Amino acid sequence: MERIKQLFNQYYTQTASDDEIQELMNMLEDPVQDQVMASLLEQQWENLSVADPRFSLTTGQPILETILGKKEKVRFISRFRWAAAAAVLLLAGITTFFWQQPGVKPQLAQVVMPGTNKAVLTLADGSSVTLNSTGNQVIKQGNTTIRQSGGLLQYAGSNNDNRISYNTLTTPRGGQFHLTLPDGTDVWLNAGSSITFPTAFTSADRTVNVTGEAYFDVTKMAGKPFFVRINKEVVVQVLGTSFNINAYTDEPFINTTLVEGRVGLLTGNNPQIILLPGQQGRITGANIAVKVLDNINVDQVVSWKNGAFDFDGTDLSSVLRQLSRWYDVEVVFSGKVPERHFGGAIQRNLQLLQVLHILEKMDVKFRMDGRKLIVGE
Repeated sequence: MERIKQLFNQYYTQTASDDEIQELMNMLEDPVQDQVMASLLEQQWENLSVADPRFSLTTGQPILETILGKKEKVRFISRFRWAAAAAVLLLAGITTFFWQQPGVKPQLAQVVMPGTNKAVLTLADGSSVTLNSTGNQVIKQGNTTIRQSGGLLQYAGSNNDNRISYNTLTTPRGGQFHLTLPDGTDVWLNAGSSITFPTAFTSADRTVNVTGEAYFDVTKMAGKPFFVRINKEVVVQVLGTSFNINAYTDEPFINTTLVEGRVGLLTGNNPQIILLPGQQGRITGANIAVKVLDNINVDQVVSWKNGAFDFDGTDLSSVLRQLSRWYDVEVVFSGKVPERHFGGAIQRNLQLLQVLHILEKMDVKFRMDGRKLIVGE
């Protein structure tokens, strides 16, 4: 029982080796393991049925027959065996289950899990430290102490230290991380983002550089203004506390959305533009012009930080860019991009297949080829 649990969990979290996947498949074929496997997996079936009502114990057999193909005989001799096999297939987000040739074990299509807490910390000397959701470590850098506890990285150092060095925290596609800067400012990085910052704020101001998307909750410090440089083109002067920056290079705009306090936007030689809570400064890359939008749905903008996708009123292209970064998949359009606008929110801890099932209700077709998401017929 424990071995089955271990193998299933490793397979489900994409940490199983080829040999371990093969061992799990062998267990599926062993009649002795029927009751054990079914007991382990049927408890998950109800959760799957809630996520997608099309799946149930009474529909499992036809689903497997369809997956395997009409020309192949479904060789499961008891109710428990096909239920267990279907649970493995569907819970893992698998859309394809096929035989290469007679006598060859089933091959499994790519499982696409949601992103997790992971990042790379690059130190001033060029060395790097890999961070993940289970890490727990202390890093010493001069007079600076860096502590990692799961998905949080915290800096502690003296602001009187003259030996200042710069570090960079980078999240890959499919990753996110929470950082506390030396002054106590909290920064949340979304997938495919980075922040470069000093190990101590000893100069007249506090300046950091950001790419991608980040949410800031800035600690007030009299006489030390806080600045965020975005893609070397835009400067955000923080006059308040909380705001979100979205500056992905594949997005049409650089958006700064104010949650609380005030911020000033500086672009080129243009005069500073002040944002108030609920406003968004939208900057186009072509002419660095700022357009101020009022009555922004702030909760939607920062939903990623709170563990959700809020797609209300969002077009298909924007939705897919977000999914591509969070699930680390390549998006390919087959034909013309459908004109669709979505509504509602989806939790970011769902597997990609579950998200696609929800989006398909808007009459958009999806299929997976490895880690390539193909949109259209």
